[in-house]
Amino acid sequence: MKIITILCLVLLSVHSYSQEVVKGPFLIRDGIYYHQDTDELVTGIVDTFWNNGQLQTRTKFKDGKEDGLMEWFHVNGRLWWRGNYKDGKQDGLWEFFDEYGNLTSTQTWENGEVVKTNLNP
Repeated sequence: MKIITILCLVLLSVHSYSQEVVKGPFLIRDGIYYHQDTDELVTGIVDTFWNNGQLQTRTKFKDGKEDGLMEWFHVNGRLWWRGNYKDGKQDGLWEFFDEYGNLTSTQTWENGEVVKTNLNP
């Protein structure tokens, strides 16, 4: 039984990261992201990079809007902050980290508005 549970968890985690990484250039009109060449709405994961090649942001999009996890990284590669979007609005728990990876604060969002902030949790 444990093997089945572990296998299911592994398959679910692989599926959550299996979404297509989409490449730009993009157009942004009224907060909606479009593929510049086709004018189609962006769906998938969009990565941006610092000049040194390190990952800067990773954002999940659905139908041209941020929808799901967004992560922003320090230039040294460590996580700076992460949080969720729902239909283009911040929603749920957001966590903020210093350049050494220490959690510095958290926020809870509902429908694009902060409802709670914790400093130095």
